[in-house]
Amino acid sequence: MGFWNDENARVAAVLDETQLRGRIGLGVATVVGALFAGALLAPVRDVEADEQESQDRARFEVASIKPNQSDASTIRWTFENGRFTAVNVTLKALVSSAYGSPQQPLADFQIAGGPRWLDSSRFDIAAVAPSDASRGSGVSPAAAVGMLRTLLEERFQLRAHFEAREQAIYALVLNEEGRLGPRLRQRTADCAAVASGAVKGDPCGGQIFPGNISARGTSMTQLVSGLARLMPNVGRMVVDRTGLTGTYDMDLTWTPDQLPTVDPSAGPMPIPRVDPSGPSLFTALREQLGLKLESARGSVQVLIIDSAGEPTPD
Repeated sequence: MGFWNDENARVAAVLDETQLRGRIGLGVATVVGALFAGALLAPVRDVEADEQESQDRARFEVASIKPNQSDASTIRWTFENGRFTAVNVTLKALVSSAYGSPQQPLADFQIAGGPRWLDSSRFDIAAVAPSDASRGSGVSPAAAVGMLRTLLEERFQLRAHFEAREQAIYALVLNEEGRLGPRLRQRTADCAAVASGAVKGDPCGGQIFPGNISARGTSMTQLVSGLARLMPNVGRMVVDRTGLTGTYDMDLTWTPDQLPTVDPSAGPMPIPRVDPSGPSLFTALREQLGLKLESARGSVQVLIIDSAGEPTPD
């Protein structure tokens, strides 16, 4: 999940600065958890849009951007009922969400170029999405990401483009035995049929937290997108080479390299307890799902920031 999962759901992230180093800018969602429907993450979308697409993209109705000089070590990010609030965030963090998909921000290794202050100057943003009477006050995740990208282009004068670059990646493959692990089961109940009540079964969807994935009706493509976000310190894309088709139910638990810490002021966060003596993610994948990650080389889409300027405070 990115920070745009549902327009009526409160999504907040508060992290210590040390947890952000080496992580994807807005991948802090992995620390506060992510509720998703039928998918862990979606693939990064193509943002090589033409001028007409840029003109047609939705805009925030009102937006205020101010420099944050608090020297605080935490950030806060919420999107609730059409109101977007970001506190103590960098432009790089904003770019990672605006140029990724609603569920999958760009990782650090997918962003290059830009001004020196890209990952150091911090800002507070308060913005309100326009109300559309034809569809109520709701804002789709794709529209929310589009509004953020428009905000960066107009207020930060951001100009960027994607390039394909050869990089080290991880390939998700079946283990040597070629058998699924005890916590990975091929899905037999159709998601739509379960949702309609036509057949019995667990509803598709699930949650992803630090040290825990519980998912129903998830494809391998969706799983590797989640794994890429769970290993931001590694700095590699993850691709699916399992050869497994269809959807699966899975439960995976491990001990993350950095245990999550959440500021109580952010409100209740139902984060499962993490066992500090549990297996690593690599070991858990092998023992619990029957999968493993192998080093490989592959083409990765990298966003090149051509230019950007600090916005005028308002």
